[in-house]
Amino acid sequence: MQSFLKSTVPDSQEKNANLVKGEEVKLKAKYPGLGQKPGGSDFLMKRLQKGQKYFDSGDYNMAKAKMKNKQLPVAGPDKNLVTGDHIPTPQDLPQRRSSLVTSKLAG
Repeated sequence: MQSFLKSTVPDSQEKNANLVKGEEVKLKAKYPGLGQKPGGSDFLMKRLQKGQKYFDSGDYNMAKAKMKNKQLPVAGPDKNLVTGDHIPTPQDLPQRRSSLVTSKLAG
């Protein structure tokens, strides 16, 4: 009985392999260009080489801003000013500058 199982298993595998080969031949005859280009069609490759397309100006500006934000931020002119260490008092605050334009509410 074991010899019967051993002889039928390889035969069924060979039949399956032959069926698959036959189907592949039919498919290649029907679609000759199938599977030749791993990167896709020429049209797709041409579109990908042109670069990124943007939906509108907002998308373009957001992408542009992301490129600028990749640079490290530069500290302002007062590098030794630390915020959040203490609660400011009126004596700690700098004097206000007088305005050249007078307010209508101040009158």
